[in-house]
Amino acid sequence: MSRKGENIFKRKDGRWEARFIHHYENGRAKYRYIYADSYAEAKARKLKEQTKLSNIQPLPPKQQCTFQILANLWLSDIKISVRESTYTRYYRIVEKYLAPRFGELLLAKMEPKTLHTLPEELLTSGGANKGSLSAKTTSDILCVLKSILRYGSSKGYPVPSADTLKCPLKNPKHTGIISEEHRIRLEQCVLAQNDLTGLGILFTLFTGVRIGELCGLRWEDINFDNSTVCVRRTVERIANLDPDSIQKTKVVVSIPKTQNSIRTIPIPNFLIQFLLLYRCEDECYLLTGTKTYTEPHQYYIRYRKFLKRNHIDQYSFHTLRHTFATRCVEAGFDPKALSEILGHSNVSTTMSIYVHPTLQQKKAQMERLTPEYFV
Repeated sequence: MSRKGENIFKRKDGRWEARFIHHYENGRAKYRYIYADSYAEAKARKLKEQTKLSNIQPLPPKQQCTFQILANLWLSDIKISVRESTYTRYYRIVEKYLAPRFGELLLAKMEPKTLHTLPEELLTSGGANKGSLSAKTTSDILCVLKSILRYGSSKGYPVPSADTLKCPLKNPKHTGIISEEHRIRLEQCVLAQNDLTGLGILFTLFTGVRIGELCGLRWEDINFDNSTVCVRRTVERIANLDPDSIQKTKVVVSIPKTQNSIRTIPIPNFLIQFLLLYRCEDECYLLTGTKTYTEPHQYYIRYRKFLKRNHIDQYSFHTLRHTFATRCVEAGFDPKALSEILGHSNVSTTMSIYVHPTLQQKKAQMERLTPEYFV
């Protein structure tokens, strides 16, 4: 199967051929070719050669720069200022969606009309073999493209205005919450079983931490004297961009997704007492009891098996976080305090996405409107 968008082809003789711009002569691109036995090998060798060139090859005049050159400059510039997982996501968007469309196109020839129609193209046929893309994925791609164009404009490259790109409306994803009946049953099952999977479930139901943050918790993060937990790391699996590695992905332990996500959360007294039953050495992880972490996908599988074993409906793990937020509002939590506990940058995110008032709560609020003479 050919990879034409990346300039990687399967030849008739069975080998894979990768083509890339080596240098410019009189304003014209001069290419070099790499041959390999597999697509992965061809791509890895091409990336390695391009990396070498970027370190020794002078850039062409700005009027002769292609989108690929500008995108590479942008990626190189932001690499030290974003998390590794963020950089990997940006890199994959460039390679998978933007480079196939604009890679070898001169910046001076990028027409506003093309950018104007791009959102609709992504929504209808942007996924190549997978077909149409969601509004969320399309918006992510357009945000990266805007950043590249604005970077180019700030550096004096002949790029069209990023203002012509309009992101599509997103359909909000409804996560919902666990029903009260199932939540109570889930809590009872956790409390009745000596199980580290259940410990993670109960911890999330009463602190609202994300699954990656939960996987990154060590016992040293819990202050039993002050009844608090400090969230300061997260575990996640990301794409492996190392061309010399045979592994397509890797697991990283890093700081949480935003500065607001680094936070201290009070722990209810009953949960502190429950945690004491499992307490290990400070360096051990909460979900394993050892100095080795478990990654979110592995823990999610354990979580699903726990629900199935106890005959509880299959809720997504993130539903526990939504359930926590909703129960906090019902209990009269201050919205700002709840926002900080959840690690959000603003209260509006908390209230609009993570809170799901029940019908009973809505009825109780409506009853407050009853006139005094009816009481």
